[in-house]
Amino acid sequence: TRFADETVPYLKAKGVGVMNAGPFSARLLTNAPLPAWLKEPEAVKAAARRAAEHCAKRGVDIAKLALQFSIANPDITTTISGSANPNNIRNWARWAAEPIDQQLLAEVLDIFRPVKDLGHKEGLPENN
Repeated sequence: TRFADETVPYLKAKGVGVMNAGPFSARLLTNAPLPAWLKEPEAVKAAARRAAEHCAKRGVDIAKLALQFSIANPDITTTISGSANPNNIRNWARWAAEPIDQQLLAEVLDIFRPVKDLGHKEGLPENN
């Protein structure tokens, strides 16, 4: 994303830590149904579903790959996520200790390549 490519290096150079509070991208990177309020373009939602299906065919929960990808970035100081389900927390702790499947990650990144940097507009146009 532009944030990771542009903003994170800028903040790092200034000595500012970056917190990721959305490793699952509002459920896009999970197998859960997408919330009705999600404003992402349909092409992004479709890519997310294709990526989740691809991971499932490989026997991997896309949420696992998303969490591992988030915590693997050395320029992200911390990643925070929350759940009311204790099983999710246990899974996340286990997944964090496992190595990321680099081949699967490359395949998922290829699925998302056509929609990279696409997102919804929020608030004032000059802030997007």
